[in-house]
Amino acid sequence: MRGVPVEYVQWLRIKLTGRRTTLKFDDFASDPFLIERGIDQGCPLSVILYTFYNAALLEAADPKKGETAEGSMDDVAVLVTGWTFSAVHAQLRDFMTRPGGGEDWSLSHRSPFSVDKFGLVNFSRKLSIKKGRLGPALQLN
Repeated sequence: MRGVPVEYVQWLRIKLTGRRTTLKFDDFASDPFLIERGIDQGCPLSVILYTFYNAALLEAADPKKGETAEGSMDDVAVLVTGWTFSAVHAQLRDFMTRPGGGEDWSLSHRSPFSVDKFGLVNFSRKLSIKKGRLGPALQLN
C-alpha cells in the first residue's frame, strides 16, 4: 500500500488475518470458515480503507488526456471531455483497456466490475443532436 505508513499496514494485516464467520439462516448454521477478503460489516475504518483501495484506479485517469476520476467507497465516476461523442467513447475505452487502466486495476485487486451497472451519460453544448450522432456504442469486454 503506497503512501500508507508501514505500521498501519502491519496493524491492518493483523486485524484482518485469521477472521472466521458462520452463516446462519432459518434452522441452518454453517461450520465456521475463514474470511479471506474484505473488512467487517460496519467497520468505521471502511471509508478510509476504500480510499487507499481505490487510489490506483482514481490515479489512472490522465488529466492531460481530459480525464478525471472521482470515487466514493465502491463507486467511481470517470469523466472525459472531448469534441465528439465518438472521441469521448474511444477515450473511455482506452481508460479501461490500457496498461494500468480500469481492467488492470480490476484484475490486480480481485474486484471484477459489474459492467451491467455501468452508466454512460453524454453531455453536449449543442441545443439539439441529430439522431444517430452519438457514435457507435461503447463496448467493453
